[in-house]
Amino acid sequence: MEEILKVNKLSVEYPEFTLHPISFTMEKGEILSIIGESGSGKTTIAKAITCIMDKETAVTGEVFIDGKELLSMKEIDRKLLRMTEFSIVFQNSLEWLNPSMTLEGQLKEILIKEANYSYDRRSKFEVTNRRFGLSLKKEMQDKMVELMEVVGLSKDDLKRYPRELSGGMSQKFMIASAIALRPKLVIMDEPTSSLDVASRDSFIELIRKLNRELGIAFLIITHDLKLSSELSNKMIVLYGGHIMETGDTKEILEKPRHPYTRGLIHASVGFNLVKDIWGIRTGVVKRENYGCPFYGRCTQSISICEDKVPDLKMAEDNRWIACNRSGVVKVLEGKNISKVYGKQQVLSGIDLTVYSGEIVSIVGKSGVGKSTLARILGGFLNEFDDGHINFEGKSANFKVQHKTIGGIQMVFQDSEGCLNPHMTVREIVAEPLKLAKANDGLEEKIKRALLDTGLPIDNQFLNKKIKTLSGGQKQRVNLARALTMEPKIMIADEPTAMLDPSSKANLIRMLKGLQNKRGFSMLMISHDLESVLKISDRTYLLQQGKLKRLDPSEYMQINIDKIFAN
Repeated sequence: MEEILKVNKLSVEYPEFTLHPISFTMEKGEILSIIGESGSGKTTIAKAITCIMDKETAVTGEVFIDGKELLSMKEIDRKLLRMTEFSIVFQNSLEWLNPSMTLEGQLKEILIKEANYSYDRRSKFEVTNRRFGLSLKKEMQDKMVELMEVVGLSKDDLKRYPRELSGGMSQKFMIASAIALRPKLVIMDEPTSSLDVASRDSFIELIRKLNRELGIAFLIITHDLKLSSELSNKMIVLYGGHIMETGDTKEILEKPRHPYTRGLIHASVGFNLVKDIWGIRTGVVKRENYGCPFYGRCTQSISICEDKVPDLKMAEDNRWIACNRSGVVKVLEGKNISKVYGKQQVLSGIDLTVYSGEIVSIVGKSGVGKSTLARILGGFLNEFDDGHINFEGKSANFKVQHKTIGGIQMVFQDSEGCLNPHMTVREIVAEPLKLAKANDGLEEKIKRALLDTGLPIDNQFLNKKIKTLSGGQKQRVNLARALTMEPKIMIADEPTAMLDPSSKANLIRMLKGLQNKRGFSMLMISHDLESVLKISDRTYLLQQGKLKRLDPSEYMQINIDKIFAN
C-alpha cells in the first residue's frame, strides 16, 4: 500500500508538557484513530503534523506527507500543500469560521486560492486579484454545490452565515471545506464532541462515504472509543505524551493489553450500557522518579515501573505495547479444573483467568458448584480431580499466598461461621496481619480497613464483641479483615446473600469502589445476576459443570440509539 503519512520521532516541548518522540505511519485510504484522555497530547500531535504550533514551541522530528517532509519546509511552500495534500478540521468548528462571511464566501476563498496557485505553478510568476471568466465562475459555483451535497447540506445553505448553523451543520461545512481540494489526508480533532446522536450517526456515514468513494485517509483525534471502533482500522492509545499501545482497532478493543487501554474501555459508556461506570483511578502514588507515565494510576505497578520508562515493543497479534510487565498481568489462572462429588460431575474442565485490576463474576443456580469452584481457585479446597492453578504466572503456593501481603484472600458467604463471636473487632481485623507477622503500623492498618468498609474506628466499636454486631456489620468486618492483607485478588462468595436490598446496594457499590481505589482483582460468586452486571468486567454462567460467558447487552431492554433516531 502507498504510504501517505510518516511520522518519525516527532517530539514537542511545552513548559509543562512533553510529547515524547513518537513514530507511526498511515497508508493511502486508511482511517487511524488516536485516543486518550484530555491532556494526553492528541491535539498536540495534530498541530505538530500540520505545522501550526506557536513559533516559540520546540518541535523536532520528521513528518512526511506523500513523501514531502513538512517540518524542514519553508512556510510559503507548506501553504501550497495545505488543503491540496492535507487539511485539518478542529473540534469547535464555529470558532474557525468567519462570522461576517457567508458559507459561499468562505468556500469560494478556498477554491479561488487553489485556482491562483495552479496558475502560479503554470506561469511561474505571481498573480493577484485575478479576474475569472464566466465559465470559471460557473465551474466554481457547481463545485460548491457539489461539495455541500456531498456532506449532506443544500445549495441554499451557501447563503447562510455561521451563526445560523447548528453544531452538526457547521461540522459538515468544515468537512466540505477540508475536502474541497481533494487532499489525500484529513486530520479531524474531536469531530463529534458537540453532536447529538442523529448528527453523530450522519457524520460517521459521511466519513465512511468520503473514505470509500474519494479514497481520502482520515486521522481521527478523539476520546470517544465508540467512534474509534466504528470508524478506524488502526488505533494509537496515547497517555502523558507517550504511546501506550497501538494496533488493529478491533483487536485492541476486544482484548486490550495495556492497563490504561483497558481502563479507557471500562470507563466508556458506549461499551458498558449495563454496568456502572467508574473512571480510571486518580494517582494514588506520587512518582518521585521519571518512569512509566501511568505508574501512579496503574493497578499492577511494581518498583521497576517507578524508575524505567517502558519501550514500545512488539507483542503477539502484531500489537505494540509500552509496559514494563509486558501488558495486563494474569493474576489468577485456573486450567482444566474438574471436580466430581460421588457420581456427579460438578466441574468439568473449566478454564478461567482473572487479570489485574478487574472484577469477574460467576453466577448460577444453587448447587451447581459456584462455591466449590471459588474454594478451589482460592486454595481453600485442595481435593479436586484435575486441573492446575497459577498465581501471577507461577504455580500457586496457597500456604504462602494466604499469609502474605499482596496474596490471595477470600470472603466467605457465612460471616457468622468464619468470625469468632467472642473476639473483638480489633482482634478479628488484626488477626491476618499477626499471622503474617506484619505488625508494623498495625493499628493504622486496622483503622484504614474499617474506614474503607464504612465502619467506625473509635475505641468503643473496636472493642465490641463480634456477637454484638448486626449481620451487615459482620459482613463488612469480614471484608476489612481481608483488606488488611492488601490482596492482589479477593474472592467473594455470595457477599450480599444475607443482606436486605438497601444493604446489598450499599455493599455492591462499596466493593466496586474499594476495588477501583485499591486496584485489586476480584472474583465474585453470586446468584444475583442484576447486581453483578452492575460492577463486573466479565460475567460467566456456571451450568452443567461448564462456564459460559454472558453478554451484558442481551439484558438491555431499550435500544437507546433507536429512541433518539426516531
